[in-house]
Amino acid sequence: MSQSILITLSILVISLLLFISERLRIDLIALMVLGALVLTGQINADEALAGFSSPAVVTVWAVFILSAGLANTGVAGWLGQQVARLGGTGEKRLLLVIMLVAGFLSAFMNNMGVTAMMLPVVLDISRRTHHPPSKLLIPLAFSSLLGGMTTMIGTPANILAADALSSYGYDTFSLFDYVPTGLVIMAVGTLFMLFIGRLLLPSRDPSSELRHGLHEM
Repeated sequence: MSQSILITLSILVISLLLFISERLRIDLIALMVLGALVLTGQINADEALAGFSSPAVVTVWAVFILSAGLANTGVAGWLGQQVARLGGTGEKRLLLVIMLVAGFLSAFMNNMGVTAMMLPVVLDISRRTHHPPSKLLIPLAFSSLLGGMTTMIGTPANILAADALSSYGYDTFSLFDYVPTGLVIMAVGTLFMLFIGRLLLPSRDPSSELRHGLHEM
């Protein structure tokens, strides 16, 4: 094993440990990795900065901006009303509506942005329907990930794959090339959660646990 490979693997292992520990912000760790690669001579300064002008990186930024705009213009409140109206009070129906809405939004927005926007909506529905938050939040997280697979801009990984093909001279993916496979995965994941996954989810209500702990004190 060459010295260059050893240094790169060491940086990779250290970055993974930092990600797992969650002691530092994810973006800070990413910049630290970039700096470490430059300082150890694995890449030069031009190569380190080249990624910031990549169309894939700019597209990811644009998706984040779109997500923030939708969250700050009242879309979240309106969306919560519609989800609550369509979902009713039954657990299965609520899960279906939440997962379909989150999956659809994730196809055109960043996954984390969709989850952040839907989080207060789902918590409010949990309070009003008396379903444990854990029964609704985990399906929300899964559906945002599954929905991101249905379009090219749904997740940064799809954007990077398309950009890599283009940079090597191959025909790249279009926006909806992922749809056939992505919809199948989304449908299977949703059906699994409705009929099997929801039975495996923990039933926890942090507010009730806190009240119970205070009562015991």
